[in-house]
Amino acid sequence: MSKKLFYKNPYIKEFTANINHIIEKKEEFHVELNQTAFFPEGGGQPSDKGYIDDIPVSHVYEKDNKIYHVLNKLPSKLENVKCVIDWQTRFDHMQQHLGQHILSSAFEKLHDVQTIGFHLGSEYVTIDIDKQLSKNDIKKVEYFANQIVFNDLPVSAIYPSNDELNKLPLRKKPSVTENIRIVKIDDFDFSPCCGTHPNRTGEVGLIKIRKFENYKGGLRIEFVCGNRALKDYYLKNEITNTISSLLSVKDIEIIEAANKIIEENTKLKKELKDIKEKLLNFEAVDFYKKSSIINDIRIIKYIFEKRNFNEVKTLSNILSNNPKTIVLFGITNTDKAQLIYSRSKDLDKINISEILKSSLNLIDGKGGGSQFAAQGGGKLSNNINAALNHGYNKIIEILKSL
Repeated sequence: MSKKLFYKNPYIKEFTANINHIIEKKEEFHVELNQTAFFPEGGGQPSDKGYIDDIPVSHVYEKDNKIYHVLNKLPSKLENVKCVIDWQTRFDHMQQHLGQHILSSAFEKLHDVQTIGFHLGSEYVTIDIDKQLSKNDIKKVEYFANQIVFNDLPVSAIYPSNDELNKLPLRKKPSVTENIRIVKIDDFDFSPCCGTHPNRTGEVGLIKIRKFENYKGGLRIEFVCGNRALKDYYLKNEITNTISSLLSVKDIEIIEAANKIIEENTKLKKELKDIKEKLLNFEAVDFYKKSSIINDIRIIKYIFEKRNFNEVKTLSNILSNNPKTIVLFGITNTDKAQLIYSRSKDLDKINISEILKSSLNLIDGKGGGSQFAAQGGGKLSNNINAALNHGYNKIIEILKSL
């Protein structure tokens, strides 16, 4: 069993150790040391990274009371091997994990809310709580949690006896029955935990809740601590200043300016929609006048190049609202072809959906619709003219048989 130096002193950055055992798996080497300051993955906290004999440690895990360090090649020696912890990653995990303890305890103390899930990711940390809370409630929790950080309370790990354990105000029950480790934040919080944490709450720096969302009847809270919170502030400040400059307003006026732009944009979209509808109606009149007339029925056949599909569909609907009218439209793009067929409702002997499906075979396409209107698309854009002519000829056959 390896001696766990990370519990003795979580601030150890370098140490030497002897290699007890090596297991080779899938071109990787799982190395067991006689002592280690590398924290193995567990308790929601990712494992440490670093180097053993200048070889990168990609992952650390514990199995059968043994701690294994995963390397991509063998160390050059077995004794007095130099080991180096990636301190930036270690301290980040310490900040985030202690911040989670503080935040979870703040939720419990202010609103009697239990933390039922915890995940320490590479960018953000999340906790899942078992109740719904308002935005204002969460804001108060965040403020309270940060007062615990700013008060710089002492943090320690204790291993109480069963009698002592029963007397402690634990925030949650231990998941093990032996060698129970309790992380104690002064008299503020007592929680069973196997992770690494700073010695004082002040080292967390800051706890910032980024967002929250409904999750399994409660809420999922996303937050960052310490250096992650500073990085998050850098990003938000840069975004704020950039938008402020683009809109030529003060940072405190951004929301008001953005709302004004949204209102103006909504108004312009409506005006543009009205104008497009008027233009489509004018276009429809022109198509109607130039249509072919067979047996007193107008047939409008046309291929558009790179035209907006919805515009063509609207144009088809406008035209087929006229009596005794059939519309066969095609749209070509570089990589696909689209067909839009429709007819007026008084031509009940013509099933537009069936005609479209037979036309789609020529462009290797799929689609469907009703007897009045149908649409589809395919890959063979070069065949769109043949497909449209096929639909036209089918209609002529039907009209001749009437």
